[in-house]
This record gives sequence, C-alpha cells and structure tokens, in this order.
Amino acid sequence: MLEYVYEISPVFDHLSISIKKMAQTMNVPIIKDDTLLYLINLIYLYKPEKILELGSGLGYSTYTFAKFSSENTKITSVDISKETIMRCKDILSISKNFKKINWVNDEALNFLKNNRLNYDLYFIDAMKREYPLYFDTIKKNAEGKFIIVMDNLYMDGKVFDKNDKKGSLMNFFNRRLFLENRGRFIFLPIGDGLGIYNNF
Repeated sequence: MLEYVYEISPVFDHLSISIKKMAQTMNVPIIKDDTLLYLINLIYLYKPEKILELGSGLGYSTYTFAKFSSENTKITSVDISKETIMRCKDILSISKNFKKINWVNDEALNFLKNNRLNYDLYFIDAMKREYPLYFDTIKKNAEGKFIIVMDNLYMDGKVFDKNDKKGSLMNFFNRRLFLENRGRFIFLPIGDGLGIYNNF
C-alpha cells in the first residue's frame, strides 16, 4: 500500500530519497515511512508555527517539518553532537526551506531546562532513556497549547523483551503515559511506535 502512496505523493522527493539511502549506508536510524506520513498530516491539520526537535539524526524529519510546514514556521533542532549538526547543515543546505531551521548543539535535557520559549509541536527522538525526563520537563515548563510527539516507543522491539533492561524502562514509561494522561495521550502502532500527547 505504501508503494501506491510513493507513486502519487510529492512526499518522497530527490532530497528525502537521498537521505534515506544515506541512512541505510551509514546504518543511522530515521523515522519510518508511515510515521513520516502521519507527521505530515499532523502538520497540515495543526499548523504549528514553532517546532522543537530533540535529536537531529540525518535531518530527515527536520527536512519534513521544514518542507510541509507553513512559510512562517520556525524549527529548532537540538543535538548533542556538533558533528551531527554540521552534517545536517551540509545535507539540507540545498533545501529552499533551510532558513526555517535553527540548529542548536546542546544536550536535549539541558536545552529543555534552560529554554524559555514555547513551541506548538515538540518532537522527541533523542536518547531513549531520557524520554521520561524530556516529557516531564516539557509538561512542567511549556505554556499554551502544544503537542508532544515521541518516536521509537517500541525501541526496535525491546519493549517486548522482559529481560531487556532498556526495553523494560521504556515499557514502564509507555504504561505511565496511558495511566497519567487519559484522554490526552494516544499510542499509534506505526513505525517503531509513535506516541502523541496534547494538552488541550
């Protein structure tokens, strides 16, 4: 079914396909295609003007946010690795939407604790063990209406392995999200597990 979407959709252009091939060659994880399509729909429906991305990777999701958001949208992408930031800048420099993006070299949690700006959409795709800290810090400090999107909640299947410590921690966090945020949190079984929280 996704092949049909590839055929009729403008989503997968030359740059996005290049990044996907690069990810395969370098063995760097990027968001799955069905997750990507959901994020695009979320952007179209919610129309965020300020987006915060934690974890830049190869700039694949960053590029998606920049390409499909409105002309006035500003995107801040935070990554702990200076090398990663430089690589993303190099990859996305040919995009006409490059100027929408502000790159920040910092630890995600440190940025959240010191940040005084509010965002409409928070996309969490950084260190998995710190997901609970990211989520709680955003909920505590952010003002106004916002959405938090969290990728990799399956942790590549580790949450199903009771003997995997990292997977067990994520499994506990997933269950906590449901228990503490009834009516505001949904878990979508797409990609590597996608969680969506809204405060409105």
